[in-house]
Amino acid sequence: MSPRRELFAFSAVLSVLVGGFFAESLLGGKVLSPADVLFVSESFADVKRPAYEPGNRLLMDPVLQFQPWLEFNRSMIRSGRLPLWNPYSGCGAPHLANGQSAVFDPFQWIAYFGRLPDALGWMAAARLWFSGLGMFLLARSWGYGRWGRWFTGLSFPFCGFLIGWLLYPVTNVAVWMPWVFLATELVWNRPGPRTIGWLALTVGGTMLGGHVQTGAHVLLGAAAYSAWRGWSSPTIGRGAMAWTLGIAMGVGLAAIEVIPLGAYLARSPVWGDRDRERAPAWELVRPRVLDSLCTAIPSLYGSQRRGEPNLAKAFGVHNQNESAGGFAGLATLAWLAPLAWWARRDHPRVWFLAAFTTFGMLGAFRFPPVDNVLRLLPVLNVTDNRRLTLWVAFGLVALGGIGLDHLSIVRRRPGWGLWGRAWIVAGLGLLAVAGGVDRFAPQIREKALTHYAQAARETPGADPVAYRARAELQASETLDFVPRSLGLAAAQALTMAWLLGALRKGRVGLRAGRVALLGLTIFDLIGYGIGLNPSIERADDRPETPLVAALRREIGTSGRIIGLGAELPPNVLMRYGLADARNYDSVELGRNLDWLALLYDPKVGAKTSRREITWDRVEAARDRLREAGVRAVVGPTEPPPGLGRAQRFGRVWVAWLEAPPLVELVGRGVIHAVSESPGSIIIKLNANAASRLIIRQTFDPGWRVEIDDRPALAGSHMDTFLFVNITEGTHEIRWTYDPHEVRMAAIASIIAALGVVFALTDFGPFRFTRIVITRLGRTQATGLELDS
Repeated sequence: MSPRRELFAFSAVLSVLVGGFFAESLLGGKVLSPADVLFVSESFADVKRPAYEPGNRLLMDPVLQFQPWLEFNRSMIRSGRLPLWNPYSGCGAPHLANGQSAVFDPFQWIAYFGRLPDALGWMAAARLWFSGLGMFLLARSWGYGRWGRWFTGLSFPFCGFLIGWLLYPVTNVAVWMPWVFLATELVWNRPGPRTIGWLALTVGGTMLGGHVQTGAHVLLGAAAYSAWRGWSSPTIGRGAMAWTLGIAMGVGLAAIEVIPLGAYLARSPVWGDRDRERAPAWELVRPRVLDSLCTAIPSLYGSQRRGEPNLAKAFGVHNQNESAGGFAGLATLAWLAPLAWWARRDHPRVWFLAAFTTFGMLGAFRFPPVDNVLRLLPVLNVTDNRRLTLWVAFGLVALGGIGLDHLSIVRRRPGWGLWGRAWIVAGLGLLAVAGGVDRFAPQIREKALTHYAQAARETPGADPVAYRARAELQASETLDFVPRSLGLAAAQALTMAWLLGALRKGRVGLRAGRVALLGLTIFDLIGYGIGLNPSIERADDRPETPLVAALRREIGTSGRIIGLGAELPPNVLMRYGLADARNYDSVELGRNLDWLALLYDPKVGAKTSRREITWDRVEAARDRLREAGVRAVVGPTEPPPGLGRAQRFGRVWVAWLEAPPLVELVGRGVIHAVSESPGSIIIKLNANAASRLIIRQTFDPGWRVEIDDRPALAGSHMDTFLFVNITEGTHEIRWTYDPHEVRMAAIASIIAALGVVFALTDFGPFRFTRIVITRLGRTQATGLELDS
């Protein structure tokens, strides 16, 4: 089969696998969304489903951040405007600059030009397909055999990292990793303008994906591979310069997101908070040994998806996304990756991949000295290096492809017989544990009851009966799931042992063995990923409740709302066009957080809107909330007397507060009209004397104000909100959010894009310019000598 036909065949098979994986959302009329997690709160409780269990309780961030932001991006882009300012979160906040909004992520354009919520499934499918194609091409450039390159291309899209973080910007970035490595390989093979241009495109796509931490991990990995490639290269100087130029041009392409993010970070406390939270570089911390076991058995501690117990806290491990990111199939970890080590003489990249995977494992699970080194490096010392499991998954898949190509080694090396017997012992051990779980049923039930009883006591408005029912459910799910999960892992280990023995004795041919191992791995990966990112009924994607209807009717865009406890977490309201005084983002404006400081427990050090709020704190911050335009507070219990008019909706309460309008004229005069859109406010008023116009949007240097088409000086009201002084008379005041850093970033991105275009046309002789000039009919006027 020719390379081109093989590429088409692989693309078709990958399309079938990815399409089948997302069949419910692509073809079944459902929505790829975890929005049903909202039903766990009383604000969205459905009386018909009092014990409803969402598809995956862990996936709150896509509902609170990424899906509302995507809809906001889409509405702004389709109206011909950049989404620079978000008036719905945190009393107004920079939007493009928060990074994770991923406004220019190439895959977001599927939603911009498509239809929501259907586009959510197509975006996810396109990302996984793209990552698999990149891995296939990378394996081919590395000289893998047919089996190896098909294995890598079909396995990587379904690894634990990409599937676990599928609905997060983390995966937006991670899918570019094989492409960045491929472009790095091309640059070292043929350093020149075109390969520099391709590298710049892949780096730009990586940085525009919306997660700068994962972007740093991808580029650090590419830098490590580039250094390894250049170590023995006869053209090390030229290759290093070409690679560096490609990286710089790629970062320049993404300047439109990178520069505003840097400016936003300078006005946010997040960087300082993370720096204070990290341990000193010389301090030894406890390695996450138990977490690392999920690289072999990803559901070892259950998960938060429907039908599985969540045992992570009981064992002191992190959530499944953080622990199982390195999962690449049990057969890959236990058989194919170790087999690649035996082929290191035939395939020198094994040395790099083994070191790369090991470093990722040690860094992700906080083993010294790698963890200490990471805490010394700039940028990486404040990133979440648990996400280095991406290196683990990538390295294991790449090693697995080499191992599959060299499967014949198991017949020649005597040590593999002993290794196969170890799998038998492990499988029998897992079966023994699975069979003995029922003996601990009383202890498991008692522990669950104790845990949830304490949780009910600590949660305001909690129903002890409902919490006891959850405890009973957790206990029964544990007794059902754990034996089944361990039994499946045991069956895999014993199947691998049998297959190894059959291969060594010649009862199974190498071709059949490769088919079996490829099929076993794909089955293992897809089996883990099915249901991890739920597809829900269309009606459940945006549930409309009496509470939401009342908030839209009573407040709309005239004020802001906050919720207590699990009720209306920040950014939920944005899904309904309602504004929240808090912001659920990793980066927030320090002014807004300082203004609302009384709303949060002072014992919690980090400045973030994710902190718990109680009615007592609402009373303490009443004047601040009033000034911020908060007109409703929703809580699980009755508000204290005197706070405001109280009203009950089902099992939640609303305290309706008196607050001034979001646009207020302080002084003698009247406002005739207010026209608002995100990042733009136009006010027509008549002032009978010198007055002050207050706009209750968080002050940011990016705001510009004009009075009757003349620039005016914007000030910060109470060092938090916007104001401008008005003279007597009739005026039109126009506020526009137009930060200088976005203009600078746009210019940098345009210059980098032009550089990439010229690089991809080999700079010569001005081919792109020639095309444009020829079409304009001005060829002779240029005086350039053009080739035919």
